[in-house]
Amino acid sequence: MLILLPMFAQDVSQERMVRFALWASLEAFPGVETVEKNAFALPVRKIKEVTPLILSGMVYGWNFVYVPYDKARGVPEYFEFTPVHELSESELKTVNYAKPWIKDSILNCWVEYRRSDAQVHVYKGWASVLHPRIKGEGYAQLSDGFEGIQAACSEALKLAVRNYERKWIKSKPKEISGTVFMSEPPKIGVDAGRYKVTLDFFMETAKIVEYKTF
Repeated sequence: MLILLPMFAQDVSQERMVRFALWASLEAFPGVETVEKNAFALPVRKIKEVTPLILSGMVYGWNFVYVPYDKARGVPEYFEFTPVHELSESELKTVNYAKPWIKDSILNCWVEYRRSDAQVHVYKGWASVLHPRIKGEGYAQLSDGFEGIQAACSEALKLAVRNYERKWIKSKPKEISGTVFMSEPPKIGVDAGRYKVTLDFFMETAKIVEYKTF
């Protein structure tokens, strides 16, 4: 079980300091054996595995390509997202895992990352322009670990883009692509034995490709 909590209080400016809470089970997933002697090694590894994915969306943003399902044309749905920039090893070394605590066999900690001046400029650019705000929820199996978090993030973003497309684009597009930037720390929880990921974004549309004929 790996859960990302919302901020308990808005006492830290996300402009300069990215801050969110992560927690991971001290136990392996059912059916998964671990030979690690340190009881904290597994949850620490899980937290550090997820951190770059979340930070990339909060610091640089994600690019996406979405092809809506079209039954009449026989077009299957397709969605892909990738980080605008991968965080470098030197950037990841500056991540601070602060104030760890244990509750109900769960290791919790704050993940903190101080933006560079250039990254603050990126943040201000997104926050100051009237980009559409979109939001979505995604689900994935707990047993999938990091891949489950990634899949749930992908579904959350896809649904956010799809809802925007259905509301604001009159005719179903052939393809829509663009960039999103997390406007708030994400919320990752557990619902009915699955990851539940809720994401909020600023969105910038790069291209909308329309069908020329039916």
